[in-house]
Amino acid sequence: MKIEFINHPYVFTDAGTRHEIKEIHGIPRVGAVLDADLNVLGSSMDTDCVSGVCPIK
Repeated sequence: MKIEFINHPYVFTDAGTRHEIKEIHGIPRVGAVLDADLNVLGSSMDTDCVSGVCPIK
């Protein structure tokens, strides 16, 4: 499933589900693909992100 919309503290997916951001493993962002265990797929750690907050690039 893919993250379609983020309205803190919730993440909404294209599968029509809603999850709390703290349930997501990795850095949630619009367009990120999630597996069944809510792990962000294909993401790498971004050293510019502090506590999951990333600057606008």
